[in-house]
Amino acid sequence: MFVDSHIHLGRDDFAPDRAETIGRAVAAGVARFLEVGYDLASSERAVQLAAAEPRFQATVGVHPHDAAGLASADGRITAEGEAALARLAELAAHPAVAAVGEIGLDFFRDLSPRPAQAAALRAQLALAERLRLPVVLHVRDAYAQAIALLQEAGLPSRRGVFHSFAGDAATARWALAHGFRLGIGGPITYRGGRLADVVRETGGHGLLLETDAPWLPPHPHRGRRNEPAWLPLIAEAVAAACGETVEEVARRTTAGYAALFAGPDGACDA
Repeated sequence: MFVDSHIHLGRDDFAPDRAETIGRAVAAGVARFLEVGYDLASSERAVQLAAAEPRFQATVGVHPHDAAGLASADGRITAEGEAALARLAELAAHPAVAAVGEIGLDFFRDLSPRPAQAAALRAQLALAERLRLPVVLHVRDAYAQAIALLQEAGLPSRRGVFHSFAGDAATARWALAHGFRLGIGGPITYRGGRLADVVRETGGHGLLLETDAPWLPPHPHRGRRNEPAWLPLIAEAVAAACGETVEEVARRTTAGYAALFAGPDGACDA
């Protein structure tokens, strides 16, 4: 049994065949799904989808690309941002909501000013702490800054996952040593990447599997809309990197998902 720990099936990309997409995934052995919000609209869709689909859980949050909707360019939470945070808290009261996310820092695209990204991340870390929820972190070209901010703000007591992890081995060691998990997706199957080497160093511990569908499809499906039925290809690449069987990867990552998103304290014990 696999768990896809990061998907966006609520997007219009899947409107024509959402039920069929879920069916293909279940047939491929994917038994549970985490539908991830990245703004208010997608967070609301995530909760709706999780309420309708017993295999789904949801997250609610505002992505760093949209941080300007929460904070000003000089890093102050705006009145609009306060209202949005209040709405996220309302959505998070639904029993299907498992985490706050995806939240973080993206210094690759810089679609929101960096002070706004930092303020939005701090505010949502505080929200997650108040709600006793783990976090789903989106970090791109900003691992050092994200770690510094997490340490300054205080590590979330329920910890969380670095989604679509793309950091180096030292960053992976820091994350695992501090109780976070690493979300491993399609890029582990790409030729010439370093992610397999980083995963190998983990020994398979502290990992979650994810597709990030509709993005980042695994080889040989690059250039197509990603979907959770291809999660086993990611599991195979993780197994090859770690010298494990696919069954061992499935067991370990499924247990890790349960510990983080369904366990009493989010401890990194798998």
